[in-house]
Amino acid sequence: MRPISRWRAGAAVLTAVLLASAASATAAHASAAASSRFTVPHTLPSWATPSRVHGAPKSTAKISFSVALPLRNEAEAERVADSVSNPASSSYGRYLTPSEFNTRFGPTNAAVAKVKSYLRGQSFTVDGVAAGNRWVSATGTVAQIKHAFGITLRTYSYNGKTLRAPDRAVTLPDSLRGLVLGITGLDNGGLLRQPTSRPAGLGAGQRVTGAAQKAPNATPPSASTCSSYWGQHTQTAPAAYGHTSFPTYNCGYTPAQIRSAYGVPAGRAGANVTVAIIDAYASPTMLSDANRYSTAMGEPTFTAGQYKEQVFKPFSLTGVNDCNEAGWNGEEALDVEAVHGMAPKANIYYIGARNCDTGLDEAINWVIQNRAASIVSNSWGAAGEGGLGSSYSVEKSLFLNAKALGIGFYFSSGDNGDNATPPTNYYPTPQPDYPSSDANVTAVGGTSLAISSSKAYLWETSWGSYTDTINYTGTAHYLQNLPGQFWGGAGGGVSGLTPQPSYQVGVVPDSLATLNGPMPMRVVPDVSALADPFTGFAVGATSGGTFAIDAWGGTSLACPLFAAVQAIVQQNRGLPIGFANPLLYRIPASSFRDVVAPANPVAIVTPNASTLVTFATDTSLVAAPGYDDATGRGTPIVSKLISAESLGLRLGAPTPPPPGRLP
Repeated sequence: MRPISRWRAGAAVLTAVLLASAASATAAHASAAASSRFTVPHTLPSWATPSRVHGAPKSTAKISFSVALPLRNEAEAERVADSVSNPASSSYGRYLTPSEFNTRFGPTNAAVAKVKSYLRGQSFTVDGVAAGNRWVSATGTVAQIKHAFGITLRTYSYNGKTLRAPDRAVTLPDSLRGLVLGITGLDNGGLLRQPTSRPAGLGAGQRVTGAAQKAPNATPPSASTCSSYWGQHTQTAPAAYGHTSFPTYNCGYTPAQIRSAYGVPAGRAGANVTVAIIDAYASPTMLSDANRYSTAMGEPTFTAGQYKEQVFKPFSLTGVNDCNEAGWNGEEALDVEAVHGMAPKANIYYIGARNCDTGLDEAINWVIQNRAASIVSNSWGAAGEGGLGSSYSVEKSLFLNAKALGIGFYFSSGDNGDNATPPTNYYPTPQPDYPSSDANVTAVGGTSLAISSSKAYLWETSWGSYTDTINYTGTAHYLQNLPGQFWGGAGGGVSGLTPQPSYQVGVVPDSLATLNGPMPMRVVPDVSALADPFTGFAVGATSGGTFAIDAWGGTSLACPLFAAVQAIVQQNRGLPIGFANPLLYRIPASSFRDVVAPANPVAIVTPNASTLVTFATDTSLVAAPGYDDATGRGTPIVSKLISAESLGLRLGAPTPPPPGRLP
């Protein structure tokens, strides 16, 4: 603000005095202007450092962003959400409706109007307001953003990607203090979020690697084939762990094999329960692919109305970094077919976001505001907890909202282990992925699963795959010391963002919760299921006009499998499970299979004899008796979970909601 001169004087001395006073006033007003702004938290991603500056967007470039508003009386909202989710509470299961929650805790129309007024005053175009008044969307130029938010937008090189972010934290006038939770869209760090799925198999190109390789002198063994069950086919390899013959990897388990191994009782198939699946984009052949796949697997196809979609268009950011539409379509096929395979009678509501950035938040809010399902599977996330920007504040608030409404969000724990181990060493210290580390979601980790020829459960290890290439130059040998290099494994570990939630107290060992300091923190995962692509799941999808069935895995598989298990549990429960963790940590440990490290190394060899894959070493995450940071409480014994999760109805003894109140 500039001082306004009200007086003019003719005398030189008086003029000098007035000029000095004006200068002093200018400095005072400048200081007041600086102090009359506040800093909006989580608006500067950790990866946006000066050393990574790549350039800057044009000042005339237009950018769409959203100003998120905080909940009113968040402490009371948390109390209500906790009470309706706690099996020991008399309020257990008395979930709020979206309108009840918004009336009590949602941002007010007056707050929205004030935010809109500021944006319009800065010459932004206001595009709309999210349902529940959760945020105001707007569009403006880079120059307008600089003036309104006190930042300069830069481009940064990070992990092989070019990203946009502010050069400092956003500031806003004091008149908006208390009205802004965060601002999404200024940075596009959401492009670092990706589906957590992986295809099985290693290419023949990995057979001989390294410098100055010569023509093979040793003769590779004849090619074998993948296995339909554990140990069906074998392959020869140089001696490792006392063996020269190893099983080949799995061709992809069928739904019937997985249901049998996890003990799904006959007649339990998730009837009358809806599972929502949130991904980016949408495959135009999803329903036909799923039915074609089901027919090939001898499974029931979808009945009329059993599968439906809510797809947000126009699609954006396709082909930018990990916002690859084709890859997300494969993720969609894995998620839909995993839920349908595990719980064939459950309804599936596929929610296709318009992109893998802020579009995912829009999809989450749509599910919440429309109460589209009581179980929501999410097979995506960011690697680690760093650099989240305002998406952290926004999603944290959304998950609290969902919890109060009795909507359980399930997230895959990630495929990069502790995120600190090469070659996917995103961070210098171990950490879990977000959103799986949020206190109000259920984090699903992953395992390697062996199933017998009779579809019986044999064993499980934590999913952590190390690969060692077999070199046939001279005498056949491994290129590295066993077990080789980390290839992929389920995420987990101790959060640096989220304090220990009450449901983990007494179950999670203190030695884990305080691994990074004296304050106990949230530990991931909560539960686990099959994830290892080398003992993976058969998935059918159309790509490039061709339909094919291949083996896939990743915690992208584990999450929809466990979400489907919860649909089976909820089928005759009479009351939606809602946010499951307070119940999952309260029920007996015998409801889960406790996954521990094997006594001796377990390994397979690829059918083409190119690579040895060693199981059960998941970076710094260790499967141990009881709760651990590799597999959580363990994997489901579905028949026991059905009985154990009914415990909640007896503890709280609530009056169940009217039929149809929740899907």
